[in-house]
Amino acid sequence: MDKEKVFELLKENFENKNITKCIFSNMKGDYEYTKIIIKPLIIKNNFIYQFEQFKNNKAYHSNLTIEEAIQKLSTIIENFYQYVVFTTEADIQIIRGKKDFNMKSTCNQKEICSLEHNKVKRYILEEGTPIPFLIRLGIMGEDGKVFKKSYDKFRQINKYLEFIDETIKELKNKKYIDTHIKAVDFGCGKSYLTFALHYYLKNIQNMTFEVIGLDLKKDVIEHCNQIAKDLNMENIEFLTGDIKDFNKLKNVDLIFSLHACNNATDYSLLKGLELDAKAILAVPCCQHEFNQKMSQNKKSEFFAFENPIGKHGILLEKFASLATDAFRALSLELCGYKTQVMEFIDMEHTPKNILIRGIKENPNKNTLEKKLQEYEVYKKFLGIEPLLDTLLKPYFKI
Repeated sequence: MDKEKVFELLKENFENKNITKCIFSNMKGDYEYTKIIIKPLIIKNNFIYQFEQFKNNKAYHSNLTIEEAIQKLSTIIENFYQYVVFTTEADIQIIRGKKDFNMKSTCNQKEICSLEHNKVKRYILEEGTPIPFLIRLGIMGEDGKVFKKSYDKFRQINKYLEFIDETIKELKNKKYIDTHIKAVDFGCGKSYLTFALHYYLKNIQNMTFEVIGLDLKKDVIEHCNQIAKDLNMENIEFLTGDIKDFNKLKNVDLIFSLHACNNATDYSLLKGLELDAKAILAVPCCQHEFNQKMSQNKKSEFFAFENPIGKHGILLEKFASLATDAFRALSLELCGYKTQVMEFIDMEHTPKNILIRGIKENPNKNTLEKKLQEYEVYKKFLGIEPLLDTLLKPYFKI
């Protein structure tokens, strides 16, 4: 198959609006972008193709008309070796060789999805389906309709379950778990997320499990245990106690800590390591330590010049908060985890929106040595000795 026929094939599908998704990868030479993903969208009643173009680990978006998209295709074909084209009728894979193009096509009967840019979000817990724990916690009515005042909490719970879903899939792929999981929620509070995890594991994943929620407030824990009893929820337990003293389970698969204040997050990470957790998820809150310690050491490299951040208290506070979470992620990597730092929920709903996720892996020695060097340079630049350094260093893999 020659280049002209490839272009005509793509042109015809773009013109007829048959494209559901295109992925162009394996860049040729030194083209500006390393990967391009194209999707159809309808924005303000106008049909467009959205180009998501990747360069230096960043994504750049542009919305083009059908004619503009087709015009750009000829350049794209010249600069990539591999194309995967999903249409309403077939999945097409095209590999560019030295002289020709090899094509493999597989028929399908895909349902055409809505192209609306602002389409209704589908949640793991669907509105309209009565869910006992959400009704009991006052988030939805008996008819399954979410109360307006509780919609932010409903969205947060679903976002949490999306992360849990991804994490469980990865744990299964790595053979860390099969059909049983042990999970602990540190600082569970009113236990919206603990109850959500129980419901998800039982009714969606159909797994066996042991779930524990831990909090310092005795009255809150008593209330949570009463809800679990009233709803006949099995294999879930709520305990009163400090994270540092928890020893109810061993070899835990998953720990989660939502909005544990200041160093409570650090003790959650430590306890995750003590329990040999396969996955650690933490949404930190109120990171005061770095801000205080950085402010007390104006001789550090951070303050070595007229620092436009350091001279403004509110900016230093925000920087210190991000620096804290970066240090936590790097520390977990040195403990043998693959980490990701992600947005937990939209900024408009809560400013505490950073989630750190660590999944156990087996990094090689060279990788760990580079990370340790990065760790020491970073700590020196900030000019502090964080508590986390003392807590987690015994678990470093190097």
